[in-house]
Amino acid sequence: MDVTRRIARAVVLSLAAAVLTVLVLPTAAAARPASAQPGTLQLQTVPPLPGVVVKVDGQVATSDAKGGIRVHVRNFVDLDKRVVVPETRISRDRKVVFDRFRGDVDAGVRGKVVELGVRTARLVSWTFIDRFGNTVPADRVTAMRLRSNTGEIHDLSGAELARPRWVSESRTQQGPQGLTSKQLYYVVDSAMVDGTSVVNRAGQRFVPWEQQAWVVQLLFFRVSFTATDMFFTQQAGDGIELTRADGGIQRLPFGRDGTALVPDLPRGTYTITVFGGGVSFGRPVSISKDQQVTLTVISAADLTLVMVAVLVVAVGLVLLGRPHLLDRLRRAGSALMVRTRARRARPQHRRRLRTRPAAARQPDVQAAGDRRPAPAQGAVTLVLLLAALAVTLLPSGTAHAEVGHRRDTPHPSVAPVPVLAYYYIWFNPTSWNRAKIDYPLLGRYSSDDTEIMRRHVRMAKTAGINGFLVSWKHTPQLDERLAKLVEVAREEKFRLGIVYQGLDFSRTPLAFDTVRTDLSFFATRYGTDPVFDIFGRPVVVWTGSDRFTAAQIKETVGGLRGKLLVLGNAKSLEDVESSQAALDGQAYYWSSVDPVTGITGRKLAQMSQAVHRRGGLWIAPVTPGFDARLVGGKREVPRRKGDTLRASFAAARLSQPDAIGVISWNEFSENTHIEPSERFGADDINVLADLLGVGVDVDVPVDSSEPGDGAHWGLSAWGALLVAGAAVVLLPLGVAFHRRRSTPAGTRRDRPTGTGTEDLFADL
Repeated sequence: MDVTRRIARAVVLSLAAAVLTVLVLPTAAAARPASAQPGTLQLQTVPPLPGVVVKVDGQVATSDAKGGIRVHVRNFVDLDKRVVVPETRISRDRKVVFDRFRGDVDAGVRGKVVELGVRTARLVSWTFIDRFGNTVPADRVTAMRLRSNTGEIHDLSGAELARPRWVSESRTQQGPQGLTSKQLYYVVDSAMVDGTSVVNRAGQRFVPWEQQAWVVQLLFFRVSFTATDMFFTQQAGDGIELTRADGGIQRLPFGRDGTALVPDLPRGTYTITVFGGGVSFGRPVSISKDQQVTLTVISAADLTLVMVAVLVVAVGLVLLGRPHLLDRLRRAGSALMVRTRARRARPQHRRRLRTRPAAARQPDVQAAGDRRPAPAQGAVTLVLLLAALAVTLLPSGTAHAEVGHRRDTPHPSVAPVPVLAYYYIWFNPTSWNRAKIDYPLLGRYSSDDTEIMRRHVRMAKTAGINGFLVSWKHTPQLDERLAKLVEVAREEKFRLGIVYQGLDFSRTPLAFDTVRTDLSFFATRYGTDPVFDIFGRPVVVWTGSDRFTAAQIKETVGGLRGKLLVLGNAKSLEDVESSQAALDGQAYYWSSVDPVTGITGRKLAQMSQAVHRRGGLWIAPVTPGFDARLVGGKREVPRRKGDTLRASFAAARLSQPDAIGVISWNEFSENTHIEPSERFGADDINVLADLLGVGVDVDVPVDSSEPGDGAHWGLSAWGALLVAGAAVVLLPLGVAFHRRRSTPAGTRRDRPTGTGTEDLFADL
């Protein structure tokens, strides 16, 4: 019985426990909030980055390739206090730091993805180059300041300039659609070399997200120093002392050519003094371009000239104030002449001279007096002689070559848009030996000759041309030549654009990566250079762009259009319409069609309208003629003594261009050149000048760099001025002296006679 009761009691307890489990426990569980229950937290990093680490409740999770994170948590209560996002180096050159969550992480209990904002830092390094791309050692730079667009400052000096540095790369901010990541950029505020900054403040910008190896361009210039005598034109001095902005002094001796050359002088202001050969005062010189600086030295010869001039002026003033001294001077001179003649005469002549009566000598004296010129004639003769002397003594370097002379009736301007001429920098001395029927009047030059570039620019400016469209691609030789042309254009206040040669010698398009790399190099180096500021951004005409689809063009240069104005060279209306969305405009290179007999005007107008409908830039072609038969061409367009150029110009103007592109300045292989040449002279450039309303006739400039005869022995402008000043004082003295001699003795007031020059200086 007892056993039966025990069994029944156990069954009842079991049933009660089961009922309690079924009824009571679910009710208690339902009473607990969901945030107190275990779950999975889902995070998304902003920006989406792999390798971001999150730690919570002893669990460690890492973001995937798209920035997603999943981590198990015991509950979501006060989870924001338990979640830890440590600073993590997610790659060799990038690390992340926790910034913020969007909202409350407890929202993850409802299955929502919580945004995790992180700030990133990037390890960047830099190298220094000069304007020609040559490497500058980092130890030459003493300090550099970098500034971000959020105000973060990095002041670097010493060894810091040679080491990579962590800089902030991005930060997050709250937007209407959630967190967004903002990329930062940095500008170079200063780079100090020898106590002066050699960069334009904020002129170079770097984005760490896109570029970790920065190339900082420093403004070094090629400067030569010479010294000349103050009054004479010969070289003077042994060298220069150059005092830098930091107080350092550098002594540079002159070479055999009398020049001290500094190929990489930092931009800034220096005090220059010449040592050796005379007296030199410190002269402040501001260096902001390649230039030649000529200094002045006061030599012993200069001091002697000044002393003689002062003495002459003093004696002249004394003589002008005491007329009687003029008579004594005349008598002393006459006596000296008589003695000299007596020494040179034979003995019998001397006896005859002594015994000759005075009355007999009087007619000869009177005859000689009759032959003397009148005072006015003497004065005029003296003035002419002094003028001739001054012109002769002026240094030959003071005359400059002219590149044109003005017409009597200049025309009003008819080209209110920029006029740009296509310009080629590929000529070497051997280039003229192949397929040429004409040659430039400046000679068979090489395109690396800076003086030739300067003459081209000056002639073009004289004709009304505003800039050159320079044929270029990224090669060491063309890079160097372009850099030289940029400096010349900057000095001459001339503008440049680029025609990127996207085709090789066989007319095959270059690879997309090559085009992208070359144009990126150009944008980095010249994107902010004022020389290329024709339309706000540098103009780049991509030759060969008509071989690609709009999608290919966009993929190649789409990222550069914010830095450059990339124009195509489509040759048909269909190509313009198909590619225009991927480009900033079109520059039609059309040189082989005859504008006199062809349909130039209609086609250009249609292409212009298609370009302008999308807000693009249209450069219309103008050409004087064409003949490429020696390089495989099949036709010739005659020049017709300028009529071809006039017809082409009229058609271009009617298309309402944003600029006129003259084809070409110096394309001698296809004979489209307007540069003065042996065959055509300056005819076509003068036709263009007339069309542009410029009232000049353009001539080839003569070479004014060679010194004329006697350049080393003449006087400088200061010396000529000193001589002219002395002449002004002596001229009245000479006239007065001449009048005294021309006046009859009976009309003069007699004074006691002296025996010679000793009487004169006794009175002085």
